[in-house]
Amino acid sequence: MGSLEGSTEPMLDITTLHDLYSTNKLTPTSLINQIYDHIESYPDKAVWIHLIPREEAVAAAATLTKQHTSSTTPLPPLYGIPFSVKDSIDIAGIPTTVACPSFAYTPTATAPVVQKVLDAGGILIGKANLDQFATGLVGHRSAYGTPRCVFDSEYISGGSSSGSAVGVGAGLVSFAIATDTAGSTRVPAALNGLVGLKPTLGTLSTVGLVPACKTADCITVLAKSVADARIAWGVMRGFDEEDVFARREVPKPTALGDVVRFGVPPEDLLNVLSRPYRALFEQCLRGLCSPGKGLGVQYQKSEFDYTPFQSANNMLYGSSIVAQRLVAFDEYLETHGLEKLHPVIKTIFEASSGFDAVRAYKDLFNLALYKRQAEHQFLKNIDILIVPSTVTHFTVAEIDEDPIERNKLMGSFTHFVNLLDLCAVAVPVGKWRNARGNLMPFGVTLIGLAGRDEELMGLGEKIIEYMSMHLEVYDGDSK
Repeated sequence: MGSLEGSTEPMLDITTLHDLYSTNKLTPTSLINQIYDHIESYPDKAVWIHLIPREEAVAAAATLTKQHTSSTTPLPPLYGIPFSVKDSIDIAGIPTTVACPSFAYTPTATAPVVQKVLDAGGILIGKANLDQFATGLVGHRSAYGTPRCVFDSEYISGGSSSGSAVGVGAGLVSFAIATDTAGSTRVPAALNGLVGLKPTLGTLSTVGLVPACKTADCITVLAKSVADARIAWGVMRGFDEEDVFARREVPKPTALGDVVRFGVPPEDLLNVLSRPYRALFEQCLRGLCSPGKGLGVQYQKSEFDYTPFQSANNMLYGSSIVAQRLVAFDEYLETHGLEKLHPVIKTIFEASSGFDAVRAYKDLFNLALYKRQAEHQFLKNIDILIVPSTVTHFTVAEIDEDPIERNKLMGSFTHFVNLLDLCAVAVPVGKWRNARGNLMPFGVTLIGLAGRDEELMGLGEKIIEYMSMHLEVYDGDSK
């Protein structure tokens, strides 16, 4: 029980597993053995940096079962649920490498978000690969190999949460604890047909996370459905006194009404999309605005000023904000220099220096202005912003041709979200056929004011359901 009919891939959605466990039709031990059989047969070995040995995971499952065999209380929310953790997040006794072997250290404490999942019955399968130092949107910048897209291995998986996304997309885990600073969850979610939840900053503890850009880092969830992301998020969230950026109180925007006003980027910026992405994005918008739809609310496209969003997007790699990467790894760089870094990461770090305090304060003030201007657009003109999660899907070979500029291009609609203190959920809404004849996913990201997490997930759930029934596969020119 618990496997897809005719498939060796286990059935891993959390609600189904919970029901199977509750009715004694499946045990955690049985599922974990299925998981490891699938991992052993899965061809992409670059998913993992540290895979928990099978016997240890099976022992954890057996212990969990024993703890709850005679209990009269309901099973914990993540009982027997297999999950992975991005290898920039600490787990006691397991090296944290951030995909850089010379940086690796072994922590003595487990990050609070991971511990909450373990306490709720989750079973750790391993630590997942990533772009080195969580720097990149391609998933092709790691000393531990390149995880490939689950739909076509010639294509990138997206990053920096590359192994996390492939693990979920390939059915190796139910969900992944990942991170997002500039799109590192939303992009790989889109490229692997997943849901990527980027919660409101400060609502999930970042203690135990190796920072990439401390003021914009966010712990995230990758899952196959909004329902699974919501369950994991519900377990992980909560104020952490030890996190200096944690929020004691989460903003509570005015509730969305029956009419949801949405904005999209201006036409000239959308011209960067590949043909299939542009066609599918327009198809998605037509679907939202068509009459007689079963979306629960009425969508209304509204005019607004995109300038503050684009201005903030330009700041990530064009301002002193990028220098935070040097701050995060200052001790390592003083000891090792740049020579042991991945060549592309070395180039990025070299370009991140040279900003003085005057420039840093100017950038800080400019960002505060853009944040206020963006807030004004949400309060006056739109309820949510809908953007393509990324602009196209590159092959690994195409990234090799131009690793810096094509990576930057992929963040055309992602970089501003954390900088402006917004929350977001990436959802799959369509498919296109590539030149090799494989169906590839397309996704959009719903973006809203801080505190609107639950509402965005609700909207995303309805959109996925509707689009899966109404959108046609794009079969035109894949370029």
